[in-house]
Amino acid sequence: MNIQSALMTFLENNLFLKNGTCPICGKVLFITKNFLCSSCEEDLPFITGPTCKTCGRQVYEKKQRPCKPCGVGRFPFAGGYTWLSYQKSAMALVYAIKFKNRPHLGIWTGNHIGQALTQVSWIWEIDLIIPIPLHPSRLEERGYNQSEKIATGLLEGLSQNVKPNQNMPELKPQCLRRSRDTPHQVGQGRDERLNNLIGAFSAEYLEAIQGKIILLVDDVLTTGATLAEASATLLEAGARKVYIVTVCAVPE
Repeated sequence: MNIQSALMTFLENNLFLKNGTCPICGKVLFITKNFLCSSCEEDLPFITGPTCKTCGRQVYEKKQRPCKPCGVGRFPFAGGYTWLSYQKSAMALVYAIKFKNRPHLGIWTGNHIGQALTQVSWIWEIDLIIPIPLHPSRLEERGYNQSEKIATGLLEGLSQNVKPNQNMPELKPQCLRRSRDTPHQVGQGRDERLNNLIGAFSAEYLEAIQGKIILLVDDVLTTGATLAEASATLLEAGARKVYIVTVCAVPE
């Protein structure tokens, strides 16, 4: 770590608020409720074009259809939503949430996603919100599960926009457990990812899952292998449907 980075880390941890610097450009934010500077927030690669009807990633045809990973994998998702395209600033955002000890940035991000989800037709069908779990050893190393922080913010974002006749889901992280520690998936192909994740999850509190419509929350969608294995585990345990939400997705 160079002197400038070390100084900024010290200032953020000791003098500024939990949102002291923009995680994308490093600009000092001082007193604000936002976690990104206005310029970086405006420049986030929001997905506005056609999306995959299964996972929500951006596709490059006007006709709505499954993306190639979903078409090949035949994943069990009932539908999906992703907030950003996995480009430079989105990468920096997720990296900060996961590896720079910024759990409150995850909550802030989830809140924005929750507000955006109020425009998605299936969101008020959801009974339970379940974040993709970390293995206990990785949770101990990191100190928090970034997907759970995102899911917490997502629920807050929904609650700010719920109407009296709409169903508010419950956050139930305890219903899914990472039963096997898997290697980092970065740089691995689709088949490697799928093989690594076989048997990686187990469902808990089965009575809470029976017949429920579940929203799985994760940070990044690449091949879809992690979310597919988790979804299959919940469906086998008695869930009625599983939808997915991610902060960002690699475009088709």
